[in-house]
Amino acid sequence: MTFYALDTDGIDAVASFVATGWAADECVIVVATGAHRTAVDARLRALGHDPDAESVSGRFLVLDAEDTLRRFFVDGHLDLARLTPLVSEALERAGAGSRPVRIFGEMVALLWAVGEVEAAIELELHWNELLRRHDFSLLCSYPTDSFEQAELVDVRRICDLHTDLLPPAYRAAAPRTGRAVAGRGAAVGDDRTGDGPGHACSRVYLPAPESVPAARHFVVDVLRAWGHDEVAADAALIVSELATNALRHAHSPFRAVVDQRRGGLRIGVEDASELPLSRRDAGVEAVDGRGVEIVAALARHWGSSPLPGGKIVWAELPVPGGATRAG
Repeated sequence: MTFYALDTDGIDAVASFVATGWAADECVIVVATGAHRTAVDARLRALGHDPDAESVSGRFLVLDAEDTLRRFFVDGHLDLARLTPLVSEALERAGAGSRPVRIFGEMVALLWAVGEVEAAIELELHWNELLRRHDFSLLCSYPTDSFEQAELVDVRRICDLHTDLLPPAYRAAAPRTGRAVAGRGAAVGDDRTGDGPGHACSRVYLPAPESVPAARHFVVDVLRAWGHDEVAADAALIVSELATNALRHAHSPFRAVVDQRRGGLRIGVEDASELPLSRRDAGVEAVDGRGVEIVAALARHWGSSPLPGGKIVWAELPVPGGATRAG
């Protein structure tokens, strides 16, 4: 099972997933919203494919995600007794003639988007159970902003249910500000603004190598937008080390946080592991294992604070002149 954030790049990924299936004479089932079905259809045609002809040939089955979800999500609860025969029927139709089957679906993303986190996770678990009963491949998607207000422990649960993670193409974006962050509060894409205490920005990243440079660029962009170019290099190194630690040791998605405080800045990385931060003694010739020492050398103060289901590791940097907002 794979995972993808469905934006412009995601549409390309889904179209490629479908086209690859056709090239291997597989039947493809797409369970998507109307807007995404239209976008994928247009992309497939741009690539020289004919979805209508593939449908007539029996190699393409399209279902509406919202309508399908309504058939087994009743009164705020999943009715898996309705889902199992529905999927089994679709697989039998698609696999007629012993063709392999691949499915793209975004019903889980629809549940997540309306705050039905437990139902989304339950549906993911059921997909895994169906994968054990039937032979098919599955591509799931979530919109890029779907984790904005999510708890990291829930993001981690979703990530852990997938065999591969294909993160979005992280791009530079104008930093957004939010209210006070103690490792939790203002989340990625939070567009709440305020000039009061605890002026902060944060963004969530998936547990993938691409996330470390993305978090570094995010922190630098925020500090430059705030007029703190003089500490951007140190802050970038700090967040790189903390983010790397979250991936390597916590094996967790993480939230990068930049917080203005009186007389300085706090750079933090929240992860979804309750294991305490550990310092390792790196040998003289060791090429890694010095992350905490680097953070300690650059920061005025640093530390780790527990959070429900995880922790935040933070480091404070002084700003020349102390020209930050009160916090």
